[in-house]
Amino acid sequence: MYTYESFVTDGTFTLLRPVMSSFLLIVVILFVLVLLPRALQGFLNVFTIMAVALISIIISGQVLFFEAILADELGMGGGSGFWMFLVIVILGIVSPIIYFIRHREAGS
Repeated sequence: MYTYESFVTDGTFTLLRPVMSSFLLIVVILFVLVLLPRALQGFLNVFTIMAVALISIIISGQVLFFEAILADELGMGGGSGFWMFLVIVILGIVSPIIYFIRHREAGS
């Protein structure tokens, strides 16, 4: 039916899944870096953490929105994009909070 079949898996739209997976991986790496001891956090600062978290949340939200539109127009079910987006948002919010808590405790 479609000219390119690999964006459909069991009736669900999965073309944009690698993009969501990439942002999920980025946010998980950020979360792990925030949890590392301070000696290994030399290149992390507030701007880096906030920028990576915000960019990941914003772009993955846009990808989720466009994935929903495409899945609806093609008459398919949505994939696991919503759950990936939810994890990205949670980790994107928790990482800066943990960073601020750890650096406030270390500063005082």
